[in-house]
Amino acid sequence: MKSHLLKLCQYNAWANRRIGQYIIDAGPGIADEALLSSFPTIRKTLYHLWDAQEIWYKRLQGESPNTWPSHHFKGSLEEAVQAIQESSDDFVRFIENLPKNGPMKSVEFKSMDGTSFFNSVEEILMHVMNHSTYHRGQLITMLRTAGFSAVGSTDLIRFLRERQKAG
Repeated sequence: MKSHLLKLCQYNAWANRRIGQYIIDAGPGIADEALLSSFPTIRKTLYHLWDAQEIWYKRLQGESPNTWPSHHFKGSLEEAVQAIQESSDDFVRFIENLPKNGPMKSVEFKSMDGTSFFNSVEEILMHVMNHSTYHRGQLITMLRTAGFSAVGSTDLIRFLRERQKAG
């Protein structure tokens, strides 16, 4: 189980690096263009991905934040991409340092509105990785809709093939 979760977290970090680079390459004009999706711009979708990762990572650390990390962020697009990459790497390190039975451990946390919940580490990690994949798909569609066509695959199978090639 731990090795499977580690692979998912490594994939997430790889895919977030790729989507982040596409967004930087597209530039702030495209990142701030109003588009029809779950969030009104690429930048806001990117911030949501970052916020969710940060909130869930803090919950795994025993914290229950009640504000979105990006709420007061005033940095550049490049700094936001860097923050998401660091957040993604945090999950990889978390799993690498997790004991063998760690994925089954129950985590208590409070939602943003203060409601208490319990989930296992495994459930939380599977949720976060799936959530990020969902929004990366939206980001790719938004980039293409905005006219940025230099977007490649962030699919899991591409990640696995690249790893296999690297040896």
